[in-house]
Amino acid sequence: MKITASKFSNFKNLLTNKKRNFLIITQIFNSIIALVCGKLIAEYISPEQFGLYNLQFAAFTFFFSLLIGPSINFLKASYHNLLPEVGYKPFLNLLGLSAVILYIALIVFLNLYKAGEFKDWYLYLILLFLIPFNITSSILSDQFNVLDKIKSFSVFNIIKAISGLIFLLAAFFLLPKFTNDYISLWCMQLVIGATGIFFFLPKIKKYRENVPTDVIKFFLKKYIPFVGPLMFLAGWSWINSFFDRYVLEHSLGIETVGIYSANYSLGSKFFLMLSPIFMVLLTPLIYSNSEISRKKSYIFKYSISYLIIGGLILLVIFFSTDIIGRILLSENYSKGFYMIFWIALSYMIITFTYLFEMIFFANHNTKIILYSNIISAVLNGTLNLILIPLIGMNGAILSLLISVLSRFAFIYFKYKKL
Repeated sequence: MKITASKFSNFKNLLTNKKRNFLIITQIFNSIIALVCGKLIAEYISPEQFGLYNLQFAAFTFFFSLLIGPSINFLKASYHNLLPEVGYKPFLNLLGLSAVILYIALIVFLNLYKAGEFKDWYLYLILLFLIPFNITSSILSDQFNVLDKIKSFSVFNIIKAISGLIFLLAAFFLLPKFTNDYISLWCMQLVIGATGIFFFLPKIKKYRENVPTDVIKFFLKKYIPFVGPLMFLAGWSWINSFFDRYVLEHSLGIETVGIYSANYSLGSKFFLMLSPIFMVLLTPLIYSNSEISRKKSYIFKYSISYLIIGGLILLVIFFSTDIIGRILLSENYSKGFYMIFWIALSYMIITFTYLFEMIFFANHNTKIILYSNIISAVLNGTLNLILIPLIGMNGAILSLLISVLSRFAFIYFKYKKL
């Protein structure tokens, strides 16, 4: 009777946890929108244009994660201690300087890579606004997450997703001149960022403005050790995520990059859509002032649930790969449908690893994250260079799978020693 009563109590708690249920519902809604957007892009954007967008986006991601990402992570880890002491000003000054360097670096790269083959003046104008929009959007998202404002976090993401979908529908059906141009995808990113900021910037929590000089010195002493490893980490993380596109483009051409990227994106979505539910619920628990043993107990609980749900999702994908590809992509990308399951498997491992990595971020022990990414990136990059010229897209898939397994093994080994 006690066991039955306990199970009934747990089930009742599950149903009455409004915050968690709201997050799950909104994430499912976001997932549906993401899949619809992917379908529209696959129908109206050719593999060549999608490949070009992905190569440009890979460059944007590299410089953003190198110059902006570490500072945003430092801000995220400072909400309960440093930020109330120093306010936003030191963070924003550094982010502003980094944004200028980012913009210049992107323009230089796009003008130099393949003798300027990927440069576009419209893109330069979009990037001028997209960079500050992305920075502000990331700060808002992290603040809602860390401060446990789940409703704001969820609605924020819903509004951004809806704005992207509305733009694609308008671009493909009302403005047909954009239907085969990769610039429409960059415009979508711009609209998503602008919409989120317009509705939610007033909700940002404000902190003190006047900061003594000695506090600034203290801030820099904290900032440099935290950000340094993460900047170094950015390069290795980029190799893990995007280096394969450039090897594919060099070996097999830009159309192959488009086919690979579309199927890669679809395969990764299943767990990139599931993972935020666990990460958002776990973040306030791990970034709190609790003891490490308590934090580890939370991670263990969430990781078991993640494995069970992930296993069921993979089972469905395995037996319906072609159907999923035809429904959610288009025949233009059918050469890569077989990839969907293997990319999904890889991303289940990647996102599962995120659960264990979180404790190292919260404890400012970012060197562990750096070492895991170096190991993974060296394997991934080396295997891509060897295998892609030999077996094409299969080489990229095999390289990814081996590298993510090595990363998880290292993180879990370090986690067990905490």
